[in-house]
Amino acid sequence: MAPDQTSQPGTVADANSIPSLPRYQKGIEAPYVFREDIPWGWLEYKNGNFQGQRLALKRVVAALGREEDCDIWLDDEMASRHHAELAWHEGQAYLTDCGSLNGILLNGQQVQGSVPLSSQDLIEIGRQQFSFILAEQKELLADQYDPLINHTWRSTFDLQAEGDTSSPLPAAIIASQKAILQESDFTFSSSNPTVNIGYLLIKDGERMGQRLSLDGTEITIGRSLECTIMLNDVSVAQVHAQLYEQEGEFYLQDMAGRNNTLVNEEIVSEPCKLNAGDIIKIGTIRLEYGKAAHLRNTTMPPIPVARSTNGPVPLRLPSRMKPQ
Repeated sequence: MAPDQTSQPGTVADANSIPSLPRYQKGIEAPYVFREDIPWGWLEYKNGNFQGQRLALKRVVAALGREEDCDIWLDDEMASRHHAELAWHEGQAYLTDCGSLNGILLNGQQVQGSVPLSSQDLIEIGRQQFSFILAEQKELLADQYDPLINHTWRSTFDLQAEGDTSSPLPAAIIASQKAILQESDFTFSSSNPTVNIGYLLIKDGERMGQRLSLDGTEITIGRSLECTIMLNDVSVAQVHAQLYEQEGEFYLQDMAGRNNTLVNEEIVSEPCKLNAGDIIKIGTIRLEYGKAAHLRNTTMPPIPVARSTNGPVPLRLPSRMKPQ
């Protein structure tokens, strides 16, 4: 059904400037806008049993409706099977009424066709009320991977071997550098031995989207301020669970005794070894466990600085050390 382009009292009309938006295709997953763990926005329930819970928007388009195949399922008789769509296009969020029977209210006004969204807009579909929250650009940038994680670390010897002669070094200096690099645990190459440092990605709640490094051999999780990782949710016990590191691997054990700590939907009754991609459930809060590869040793060996009659020739080394 083609949207009505005419503006009427109490409606938000479809603007002529609305571009051609990505559309939902049943059975086909839309691509992520940024990455699987980086939302471009959220829908926060403003009423009902899920009040306060947030739904992350990560793909270029998400369908809302009573049809179970929709990305966001609405358990509401007033919702159509395919009621609405939320889309991200060229840095702007849009809401589309997909010819629904009972319509959509945006900040109290009826939506016709597609309209742009702003952060804190109130969306009403049937009895369901959502607040749209747009991720700020600085948050998106902060969540990007450190560009040095996949960086190939190289010494002056590597550059010389590739034919870079902008800062020529005597052959003896090059040979000396090569010997030092071969004998040292330090490496500028991403192909050498690494260790896996764990992290948790929070999937629900007020801290959703945060990535927490697991620093230390014993880490407590709970609602108490004294826990290493605090989750402010009523479903979480004061001291709910504990993570501990052993021989480079992390293990999870329940501390609350409520059968309310799960890994991949299985109750944790004894210490459980974690694998990358495991979903930990603490109360109703889900956390994804992952491993980040880092250098085994970040102590840089002493490398002699070449001298010439024209003054010192600087070595081409990384701008900063790779973080542990």
